[in-house]
Amino acid sequence: MADDIPQDQTQTTETTSPTVPPTDQPPVETSPVQPTSEQSSTNTVSSETLNIPNPEPVAPATPEPQTQPAEAKTETPAQIETQPPVSPPVFDIPALHFPFSGNFPVTFSCGQQSDNEEIKKKFQEWGIVGHNGLDFGLTSGTEVYPCDSGKVVQSGDNGDFGTSITIQHSWGQSIYGHLQETRVKEGDEIQVNNVIGLSGSSGAAFGDHLHFAIKPNNPDLNNGYLGFIDPAPYLSLPSQKEETTETPPIQTPPVEEQMPLEEIKPPEPVIHQEEPTINIEPEKPAEQSQIPQPSNEEIQKQVDEKLKTELDARRLKANQARQTKREENLMKIEKLIEEKKLINNDDVRELLHVSQSTATNYLEDLVKRGTIKLNGKGKATIYSY
Repeated sequence: MADDIPQDQTQTTETTSPTVPPTDQPPVETSPVQPTSEQSSTNTVSSETLNIPNPEPVAPATPEPQTQPAEAKTETPAQIETQPPVSPPVFDIPALHFPFSGNFPVTFSCGQQSDNEEIKKKFQEWGIVGHNGLDFGLTSGTEVYPCDSGKVVQSGDNGDFGTSITIQHSWGQSIYGHLQETRVKEGDEIQVNNVIGLSGSSGAAFGDHLHFAIKPNNPDLNNGYLGFIDPAPYLSLPSQKEETTETPPIQTPPVEEQMPLEEIKPPEPVIHQEEPTINIEPEKPAEQSQIPQPSNEEIQKQVDEKLKTELDARRLKANQARQTKREENLMKIEKLIEEKKLINNDDVRELLHVSQSTATNYLEDLVKRGTIKLNGKGKATIYSY
């Protein structure tokens, strides 16, 4: 967020003056300024100008115009070698491991837009301007690994993320969504070589894949992606399972120990015998024609029907799981109101880790059911029994 920028950093950026020598500036963690080719050429020209011999006699007044441009040229490097402006803050995130073993393509990149109306609607509900993570085309049941060591802070059903896992690292959080199952629980300390779950298509997913996203410490929640950033620049290490270890060589006994010399016999002479001829009768065409072969159209039709049946079953299962999860979240909200007496939209977002629009949707549903009451309007809206 813009309001989170320290006051000292803003002032330093605005008051930096090129006329102050670099030695008077506070240390900045940047690489030293290398002289440009333009500066080197200027210095070379200056030195050459001073050393050019003059074969003709020089009048007493002629050295002054030669000295004047030489002094002007020597000032040019001092003006160029000014302190660079303060660089924008860079997230202190180390190199991360890919969250899977093997080669799987990115099916939906971070920040990407979609032509699918359902996905567009979801983006609006979540309050994001584009995809806030990376989708990898993992097949169902593929083992998922953490990108870095850390502590599990969420494991299980998580709204539209379906079955997901959230891990707290020293630099921020990582989330793994739409899993088939989890193999860790909240509070577990995990390493990069631990299998934390299996990929799937739970939640608001359109097919098997893994949704992977990261959120740094002190995130900018107004960046259009709920504080999440693109993980691609930080993914450079293979998963721990892919790291090969050296296997010890197979030890074989020495040649002299394998067989005593007295047991070694000379090879027997090879007697070439004529191979008997085998007559193989070709299959009769008449017998082949008796087996009916389905046409390509019939095969494609059977494949399409099977795929449609499987997709319908997955959608039904996902809808049932989503409805069950919704009822569980509504019960959590009721329990929160019972404890705090008064809650608002931010309390629900913090409780369920959902967007502002999703939290409002939950609260409006409870109001329509008559379970809770709405008081106030706009940002001052609160809910109670």
